[in-house]
Formats: sequence, C-alpha cells, structure tokens
Amino acid sequence: MTDTTRHMPDPASATEPAATDLEQVRMGQARLLRDRTGMSCLIIGGVILYLAILIMLAGQFAVAASWVAAAGSMVGIVFLYPRLAVPDGVDRTNYRRYLTGHVVISGLTGVIWALFAIAILDAGSLLHLFIAINMVFAITVGGMMPSAEYRSTYIALATATLVPFSAYWLITIDGPLRLIGLGLLIYYGFGLLVSARAEIQTKEMLAAERNRELTRRLQEKNALIEKVSAEKSRFLAATSHDMSQPLQAQGFFIGAMRPLMERPDQTALLDKIEACWQAQQQLLQALVETARLDSGAIVAKPRAFDLTSVLTGLEQEFAEPAHDNEIALETRFEPAVLDSDPLLVARILRNLLSNAVKFTPAGGRVSLQSRRDGDRVRIEVCDTGNGIPADAIDRVFDEYVQLAPTRDNAPKGLGLGLPIVRQLARKLGAELTFDSTPGEGTRASITLACQPVGEIAAPASPSPAEITGAPLIVLVEDESSVRDALSILLTDWKCRVIAAASGADAIELMGWATSEPALLIVDKRLADGEDGLETIAALRSEVAADIPAVLLTGDVYQFEKLAGLDNVTVLTKPTDPAQLRQTLLDSLAHPPHAD
Repeated sequence: MTDTTRHMPDPASATEPAATDLEQVRMGQARLLRDRTGMSCLIIGGVILYLAILIMLAGQFAVAASWVAAAGSMVGIVFLYPRLAVPDGVDRTNYRRYLTGHVVISGLTGVIWALFAIAILDAGSLLHLFIAINMVFAITVGGMMPSAEYRSTYIALATATLVPFSAYWLITIDGPLRLIGLGLLIYYGFGLLVSARAEIQTKEMLAAERNRELTRRLQEKNALIEKVSAEKSRFLAATSHDMSQPLQAQGFFIGAMRPLMERPDQTALLDKIEACWQAQQQLLQALVETARLDSGAIVAKPRAFDLTSVLTGLEQEFAEPAHDNEIALETRFEPAVLDSDPLLVARILRNLLSNAVKFTPAGGRVSLQSRRDGDRVRIEVCDTGNGIPADAIDRVFDEYVQLAPTRDNAPKGLGLGLPIVRQLARKLGAELTFDSTPGEGTRASITLACQPVGEIAAPASPSPAEITGAPLIVLVEDESSVRDALSILLTDWKCRVIAAASGADAIELMGWATSEPALLIVDKRLADGEDGLETIAALRSEVAADIPAVLLTGDVYQFEKLAGLDNVTVLTKPTDPAQLRQTLLDSLAHPPHAD
C-alpha cells in the first residue's frame, strides 16, 4: 500500500548522528585511558628500573638516580592525573579536557626520555649505545599498546622522543653507525602506522561494545513493550467482552421497544436513548476493531463483488445524516467488479464518509464517486470542510488523534477512524491517498484492482425489506439478558427462535423442530469455556448443512479457527440491530446447501 502525505524532513538532522558517534568514540577512548592508567604505569615503572640498573652497570650512578627521579615523577603524574582531572569519571563535559591534558603529559614524558637517551649516548661505548637505544625503544614500543586507545597521545610521545634523539644521532655519530639514526626515523614512521591501525581497532571495539549495549537496551525495551502489550490485550479482551454484554442487551431491547411506541414524544425520547447507545457502541467497536487489527484477527477474504451495490448501500446509509446536517451528498459511480473483501472495502469508505460528514459545515458538500482506469478503480470521498493543516496530515493517521469538528452536535470519537482505514487498506493491498487544503476541503481515495469491463456482472437484486416465511433462527447465548432481548427482537421480525444457553441445549431443542434452521446466531465466548466457533461447527454437523452463521463477539483475539469455517459473519458486540437485520436478510437470500 502507498500512503501519500505531506512531509518535509529536517535537513539539519542528517548531520547529528555522525557528530554524536564521534563524541561517543572519544568518550570511550578517554574512559579506556583512565581505566588502563594503573597497568600502564606499572609496566613503565618496571622499564624505568631495568634501565636504571643498566645505567648503574655503566658506572653512572648519579645519572641513574636522576633518571629514576625524573622518569618516576612523570609516571606519578600520569597515575595521579585522571584522579585529579576526572575524579568522578569521564563524561560529555570533561572528556576533551582530559584527553588534551593526557597529550601534553605524554609529550613531556617523551622529551624527558629523549634527553636522558641523548645524555647517555656515547659512540665509543657499546653499553651506552645499547642503553640509549633501549631507552627510546622501550618508551615508544611500550607506548604503542597502552596509548593505542587515543592516537594523539602516542604521536605526542613518539614525536617528542624519537625525532630529537634521531636528529642528534645523525648529527653526532659518524661512520656506518649513522644509519641507525635513519633507521630510528623509519621506526618512527612505522610506529605512526601501527598506532593508526591500533586506533581503528579501538574504535571498532568501542563501536561493537556500544552496539551490544544498545542491543541489550533495545531487548529490554522490547520485552517491556511486549509485556505492556500483552497486559493491554488481556485488559481489552476482558473489558470489551464484559462491557459489550449489557450494551448488546440494551440495543436489542431498544429495537424491540420501537414498534411499541404509540406517541410521537415517546418515539422522540427513544430516539435520544438510541443515539446515546449508538455513541457508546461506536466507541467500543472502534476500540475492539483496532485491537483486532493489531493482533491480526481480522483477515481479508477477497471475492468478486459488484462495487456499485456497496456504494449504493453507503449512499443510502449516509443520506439521512447528511440531510440532517444540511450537507449535499453527491454520488457518481462507474460499474466495476472488484476482487477484494467487500466488508473491509465498505468499512474503509464508511470511516472516510463519517469523517467527511463530521467535518463539513452546514451548506457544504460531500461526494462519493468511483472512476475506472483500465484494470483499476479509484474510489474517492471528497468534502468542502475546513481542511487539515499540512503539519497535522501525518498525525491524523496516528491513534487517538482528534481534530475539532466543525459542528457542536458532531459525534465525538476516539481518533481511531483514519488509523483503522490505513490498516485495512494495507490488508487489502489498496493504494491510499489523502490530501487536504485548509479552507478548501479534503480528498481521500483508495485504488483497487478490478475485473475487465466484459466480465462485469449485473448488480444483485436488493434484499427484501421485510423478513418473510417465518425463518427458524437458532440463538446460542449464555447471557440471559442478551438472549431474552435478542429473542424478543427476532420474534418482532416475524422469525421463529430457538434460544439456548449452550450448544448442547441448542442441539436438543433442534431435535423438536420440524424445519431446518435458516441462520445460526452464536456468541463467541460461552459459559464453561465453550467456544462459539466449535458450536457453529457442531450445529452444522447436526443438520448436515452449511447453515449461514453470525458470530457475536466482544473478544479481541482467539480467531485462529475462523479460517476453517465458511459462511460465517463476525459482528462485534454491541451489534446494531440494523446490522443484524441486514445480515439476516442477506442470509435468507442465499439459503444453506446440504453437505
């Protein structure tokens, strides 16, 4: 499915992740330097003692003492520096200052080691040459690994040590030994290359650690989200069923009372009661439908159907609300046969039309039209309402987002209509487009595949307005108030009713019937754990016929078995009596066949 909405990305946001990543790497390097300071100082301290012993073997005890004092002092500074500079640890506010100080200390350390190497250098003494070369090699080789966390530190250390010592060697040493000075410069270049590779590996390690930490946090958040979602699902499953039962009984009692109203004032009062009931019913149905969509309980069942008949039904449904609100409802349909789910297509268009009527002021227009374009058909709902601001178009497809209606008497919703439209369009593979201009109105449309023109069948004849022939209805409902109310309503519709609290009771009562049931009406969740889908299958098996069935449910989930049953219409509680009546009329138009 393609959603067409207006959205302007912020170009500045594209540079933020890179800056944040670099900052995270630098903080990680600073933390590694701080954490490894103790081990580095211990290693360098051992090297200092080793070189002091060699200097003493060369007979320069004063130089050895000075060497231990100077080099040891720098080790002490390195050891104390993180404890004084960042006593509470490295963070975003101090890591730059800490790294800069570490570079300066490393440079001073390199200068001291270079000066002592120069001081001990004597071309006439093999031991002196060995000590001097050992001194510069020890600090730079040892500095490659402990200082690999941050390359600038190693560059400062190696440059301050090797460059002055190599230059002094080349100037003061004659003969073939001068080549050693050149070799030291080559070694210096090699050290820079090694430190570059070491820093890359350090960055990769820090990135891997960061990814592992982010993954761990993401897993924790996902687990929390799944837990909250499961708790929400259980809450919705319990409350939707429990709340739907009394509302369902009220709706059926209201429908049963209407023929008994004799005075206009009684009818007007009942109309107000029914309007309040319908508002509650629509809110609960929207919540249940959203939860069922999220859970995957609603499955598209595509079949060939005449689009005009669906659109004509919607035109009749919204004609009265549009007239009551002084809105002109305009329609124009081109014949088309779609291979899709007619119930879901009607649900999408019903939500779009409901929004159009709600947000169009008196004197405005709402249009419903379909246009063929080759093997596709585009169904549009347009209005002349106030439109939607550009910055709110994306938000209206989020759950529970509501815009202010244009009329005080417009019904209040939960902001679930358009989110349901988007999810249903995705299930049907339909292209959904939505465009709105403030002050001019809104245009919403879905585009679906249709059959070639030559294959378009004539529209089915409309169902009879009255139920004739006293059809036998089997009602299985464990809630006595709902069972009684629905029995009264069906009887008023001139139906014969077998009402039972369980499938077993219904089968026993059906044994006394002289005719085959025309329709089964079964609650999804019955007493003692009985499942309505299993009850439908058992009742059909009893009469050996594929009897049309209506599954009344307030449940959100547990519809896995529905895929194995055909000719089952799911009506969400609380069901409008008009919906049930239309389902009954449709079922009577297609009688059951023997298995």
